[in-house]
Amino acid sequence: MPLLLIVGVLVAACGGPSSATSPTPTPLTAAQIQARYTSAATHYNAAEVQIALTENAACDALSATVALGACQTALSAQRQLTIVYDNALRAIPFIGNAAAEVSRLLGDDAAIEKLLEQAATAPAIAVIATLQQEVIPLLATAANDAATLRSAIGLPAAA
Repeated sequence: MPLLLIVGVLVAACGGPSSATSPTPTPLTAAQIQARYTSAATHYNAAEVQIALTENAACDALSATVALGACQTALSAQRQLTIVYDNALRAIPFIGNAAAEVSRLLGDDAAIEKLLEQAATAPAIAVIATLQQEVIPLLATAANDAATLRSAIGLPAAA
């Protein structure tokens, strides 16, 4: 009997079942969705510029500044940036066609993230070059996905 009493007290203290309902969140307006998407995309694009410069200098086997460590760091940074971008997109409550488009983009980005993780830990520039040959078409696909998503939420094509 004391065990039953303790369980009862714990359920009551922890807020067991109640009849109160939580308010339904108000959907975001189209302008709010556009603003959140634009913020995520702007952050990604701004940071990607510097990462791309480092990748071009450090990851190209023909570059005078090729450096495995710097290349790995840049690829890791690109992966982390993509993860941050994807998490920002996941936090936006897209609806309708936009929800399908963001799902496609996130799927493509997941494939990119996996390859970037492999490249960031690759033992040689030649291995990285092989992985980059797989990443490049996926980046083009993801860019198309992003353009389609922009259109689905009523934003003009990126400049």
